[in-house]
Parts: sequence; C-alpha cells; structure tokens
Amino acid sequence: MGNALQLVGYPTTLVRDIAEFAGVVGVKDEQLIPWMGDQNAVWIHADDEAKRRHRKLLVAHEIRTLWVRRPKQGMNSRQQLRMLSYVLDDFLQRLQDQPRTRHYELTTHGAPGKTRIRLKPFELRT
Repeated sequence: MGNALQLVGYPTTLVRDIAEFAGVVGVKDEQLIPWMGDQNAVWIHADDEAKRRHRKLLVAHEIRTLWVRRPKQGMNSRQQLRMLSYVLDDFLQRLQDQPRTRHYELTTHGAPGKTRIRLKPFELRT
C-alpha cells in the first residue's frame, strides 16, 4: 500500500526505508511505534488486533492513527487503496485542522456498487 501512495506523491515512509531498521527482517510493531512517535508519523493500519494489543503504547507515544476497518467479507489491497485514495486528502487536512484528534477510522457501508466510504474520529481508550 505504501508503495502505491508514494507513487502518487503522498509522503509515505516504508519500514524498509528507515535506516534504524535497515536489514532487519520482520520489524515488530513495538519497535515501530516509538519511532513513529519521534517522527510525528501517522500509522495507517488495517489490523484490529494491533489496535487492541498496542493501545497503551500508541497513547504513550502520542501516535496518530488511521484504522482501515475491513468488512466481514474481507478486503483486498485494491479495495484498501480505493478507500485510502478517497479520503486521504481529507484525512491529512483534518490532522492539520484538528491536531487534538489523534485517531480516525475508515469504514465502508452499503452493497457492492453502492458502497459509501466514511472517515470518522474515534477515541482510543487505554
């Protein structure tokens, strides 16, 4: 996903491009989160388990997040890219306009062909 976002000009950092993790295979979320906090980076993620597992760490490092919620039937990379493409400019603007809102959720609703994509803030409680 990050490669596609880079290709169209979004300021995206891939794990493999971070000097601190050069040559490391399988960098763990617990290693990335402090780095993201230091860089004031945004974590775009589709893993609900990670949201629950790293909640305290995300809050402690003041990480801004965009959680892509997968529908029950699942979602492929093309669908994820479509969702992100639809909301990314709005999301980045919201981060500037509302810096105190740190966490957003990206969801889809409706039947195929009539899908609505929605970006909304949410609270990440510890």
